[in-house]
Amino acid sequence: MAKKKSKSSIKRNGTPKYQPMPDLSPDEFDLLKADIAENGLQYPIVQDEDGITLDGHQRERALRELKIKNYPVQVIGGLSEEEKWQYALSVNVKRRHLTSAQKRELIKQELKRTPDIANNWLAEIIGADVKTVQVVRRKLVSTLEIPELKKLRGKDGKHRSARYNQIIANTPKELEIARSVISDLPSENGRILDTISAQRRARRNVKSLARNINSVVKPSSTKDIRLYNCRFQNLEKQAKLKPNSVSLVLTDFPYNKEFLPQLSELSEFCDRVLKPGGLLVTYSGQYHLPEVLERLGEHLTYRWQMASIWSGDSNMIHPLQIASQWKPILIFSKGKWKKKKRWSDVSLVQGKDKSLHDWQQHETEVEMLVQYFSEPKNLVCDCMAGSFTTAVACRRNGRMFVGCDIDAECVEIGYSRLESS
Repeated sequence: MAKKKSKSSIKRNGTPKYQPMPDLSPDEFDLLKADIAENGLQYPIVQDEDGITLDGHQRERALRELKIKNYPVQVIGGLSEEEKWQYALSVNVKRRHLTSAQKRELIKQELKRTPDIANNWLAEIIGADVKTVQVVRRKLVSTLEIPELKKLRGKDGKHRSARYNQIIANTPKELEIARSVISDLPSENGRILDTISAQRRARRNVKSLARNINSVVKPSSTKDIRLYNCRFQNLEKQAKLKPNSVSLVLTDFPYNKEFLPQLSELSEFCDRVLKPGGLLVTYSGQYHLPEVLERLGEHLTYRWQMASIWSGDSNMIHPLQIASQWKPILIFSKGKWKKKKRWSDVSLVQGKDKSLHDWQQHETEVEMLVQYFSEPKNLVCDCMAGSFTTAVACRRNGRMFVGCDIDAECVEIGYSRLESS
């Protein structure tokens, strides 16, 4: 006979305490109810030692509506609160036939509830591909809905590094390269790399270790060139950056879809710190360009775009099978803007230089942009500075600079470049 449930079995919003799944649709529930009326309860209601239901909420509802009071109950004891929730989730997922969209929503719900759960464990519980969990996690991190964690909790309860190095090798020669460089990669890199990118990162890491990089980065003491280790959303506070003080924001943001919501924040940031008539000049990818333009235009005015064209290796856009050798440089202004000096909207770069950062831009081109869109003694800002090429260009051309990057190693690279520039 069913045990009477305690008051604590129901949340304040009216939903059962351990019900991770959405309610059945009316049609699905009617089918379940009709089956129970005709054949009886096929699966027992599962409760903990306190009489709180872990599995069978929809069956209980059907039994109540059918006014059936006697039915089998399975009691499970000794589970922690987290184990009860995971049990309820796993048995429900196995019984329900979820669409891909429903699985993604369930993954999102679980990551927001317990951000430290390991990707492979959550994938196992829900019956999803681990890559799907990784994609959902990256999106939640990029939109600041969950924190980015260095260690995740596995099935055994132990916390381990959330990232480990992986290299894809397609030929015996590439396999030899992968084995030779993987130990030189920075720890907790987390990305699946091709052999060329892996070699480049390994070389940079070896150089960084030789410089004895400190894990804690302090702001530069140079008055006119200031570097910070923080997100762009925190730069105003870190640098005590005053409103309407910057003449040019020159930067290069991540081109992935997950970063797009932060472009609205970048637009707001520029609207606050730029002088009236000041400019945002930023590199951009092409794949999500319509949304990029829309989000940056929320607080700024679109003016033009340049074409940055390079010789040498192409960037492969695999979904469209495009070998691309150019990217747009977008120009937005805060309010009215009138360029007094003539400039070209085409930039020809002799090859790509990625020796210090995967997204590094060519020094010659960045210097040209600094000269085109700012004047001597102007304050220039790069709020996603990477290897701080903009800072170097500003020092060489008599501009003041303030900038930041979330990667402490990048800031140290910036210091090193400034010392030798």
